[in-house]
Order: sequence, then C-alpha cells, then structure tokens
Amino acid sequence: MDKNFLKYKLIPDNYLDSSGKIKEEFKYKINIPELKIKDSKFIPNPEDKFKTMLFLPPNSNRIAEGGLRTRGLFKFSYKKVKRDFGENKNNASENDGIWYICDLDGNPAIPAPDKLQEKINQYTSNLSPTTFLPLITVITVVYNGAKYLEDTIKSVINQTYPNVEYIIIDGGSTDGTIDIIKKYEDYIDYWVSEPDKGIYDAMNKGWSLANDDSRILFLGAGDMVKSFPLTKELAVYSDYVIYGKVELANSVFKSKYGWRLKLGNTLHHQGLLVPKKIHRVPPFNIKYPIYADYDFNLRLYKLKVRFIYSDYFIAYAMPGGVSKQLKVLEMSSISFRNFGIFWGILSFSYCSYQYLKIKLRSIFNIR
Repeated sequence: MDKNFLKYKLIPDNYLDSSGKIKEEFKYKINIPELKIKDSKFIPNPEDKFKTMLFLPPNSNRIAEGGLRTRGLFKFSYKKVKRDFGENKNNASENDGIWYICDLDGNPAIPAPDKLQEKINQYTSNLSPTTFLPLITVITVVYNGAKYLEDTIKSVINQTYPNVEYIIIDGGSTDGTIDIIKKYEDYIDYWVSEPDKGIYDAMNKGWSLANDDSRILFLGAGDMVKSFPLTKELAVYSDYVIYGKVELANSVFKSKYGWRLKLGNTLHHQGLLVPKKIHRVPPFNIKYPIYADYDFNLRLYKLKVRFIYSDYFIAYAMPGGVSKQLKVLEMSSISFRNFGIFWGILSFSYCSYQYLKIKLRSIFNIR
C-alpha cells in the first residue's frame, strides 16, 4: 500500500515549473479560503501574530529544499460527513458518507477527490466504523546524521497508518545527510537544509510547518517509530496528548504522566504525540540547550492538558543525543520556574540522586 496516498494537490499545474516544482513567484502566494490558507500561511484568526506556514521563509543561507510540498502536494485530516437522506436519514449507516478534507480547525471543508475517497475507504474498510482520519506529522531534526538517518526515515514511511506527513529540518549537514534525504524525497513532505541555532530552534521550525490540526511527533536521527496508536485512539482522543512506550538500548521505558513529572522528565519525546491545536506557537525555549522539551511538557501539565496512554504506541530512542548526560541544574531550574522553590529543591535532590546512580553504574560497569 502506498504509504503517502492521502496527499492532496493544492495548486493548479500552471503554478509548477518544468521540473514539477512550485515556481518561486507563486510559492508564497497560495490562497485557499476554504482551508483558511492565505499567502501560503494558515490563518485561523486574522489577529493572531503567529502563522503556520506551508514553507519556511526565504533564507539567504539556505542550502537546499524539497519534498512533496514543493510539488504542490499536501496532507490534511479527513472527516466523513453523512449524506443527506432526507426523511430516511436515520436509516443511514456510518458507511453512507463522503470524506472531506479538514481545515486547520478540524472542520470538514472540501470534499476529497474521488480517488482519495476510494483510497480512504480502502484503508478504513477493515476497521470498525470510523468517521475521522487525523493527520500525524513526524518531524526529524538532524545535523550530520547520515549514519543513522536512513533507519529513521524507513521507520516512518513503512508505517501502516496512511495519513502521515514527514518533515525533516537539517542544520546544514556536510556528511551525506542531504543525499539520503533526496533518496527518499518522494516520501518526505517537506525538507530543508540551512543553518540554525541548535536542536530546539530546528524543532521550532518544524513545529511552525505542521498543519494546525495535526498530531506532532519528534524523532531524532537514529530514533524510530515502531507503531502508532490505533486509528480509533487517534480519532477519539484528538484533543489529548497520547504517550506510549519507548524502547531503549537495554530496556523499555513506559512514559509516566503525573506529579512525578515535576521531579524530572518522565515523558520521552519519541513516544509523545502532541495535537498542535493545544499550542499553535512554537513551544521550545532555546535558552534550555538540553531540556527545552521537558520545559514544554511541564507547561502542558501546568495548563492541565489531558494526557492518555496507548499500549499500541511504541518507539525506539537511539542511545546518546543531547540529553545523554543528566544536567541537574538545568532540569531542576525548569521545575523551579514552573512550580516554585519547593518542587525545584525536590527536583534538584532527585536529579542529583539519578546523576550519582548513573555515574556509579558507569564506574563499576553495572547494567
């Protein structure tokens, strides 16, 4: 089955050049009022300062750019709307309906073309009746990760859930990373290679590109998604953060949500699907070089965002990465800034204990 079959052509052919890519003069002038797109930006409310973008803004330092979006192909969530059967409408089954492309607020906006109708029905025919097929946006940020990136890409494009878009933000790699990205360009929705201010700046760029109605998952180069939550879970818990299990080198980490989050990061981003609608503005504070994702998790907890666990959502986290060394002061200061001195002190004590335990295991080679 084509893993990218739910793409929708957003623009007419005359917007494309001879190579099939969007002409520069049209790139930032795409307007689709039904989908709340104006000048290649999603506009939920005109007064909003932040706009979700179809493409990153022009950058004189940009090295390269590509993907399905640059060919005018985009992905959205889909909802089924029952046909009007008049007086007999109560006799209509869940299968009697038309799939619509959703706008950024998740509302049915444009009927999907016939070919998309057929392909969505093909996928959902083996499921219990569902009227919602939400979009998952997977974002990978990478810099000189050629050794591991291909495994990550394959894990995303080989998923059986059909409505997944894939965005890669490269920091200007020089080790062959771009060649690997180009190898899979037909499966990548948007990719860009340009200098950035670090991993969380790159993650913010990816966030700004995700459809406002999507569920966002971050995977680093070498991380992998094993399986997504069930389609029913994605549909029913559309306003929840869904978290799952993360396989590590020698164990399986079952993410934990609750008061323990105030002590230290108990939610790995590789096993965290976050609906963008709950935080449309790029979420990561780049002054935290290691734990900006932990800061974001704490802010969601503080806002009483709803979380739910899925046993079917499984990911793999490659050993190492920016958080391979526990930075006690940074993590405890994040707890302090969000929940005050009491939790800051507890977090410092807990993180210090974990740091010493890691060091002792390393010294004595204890697994």
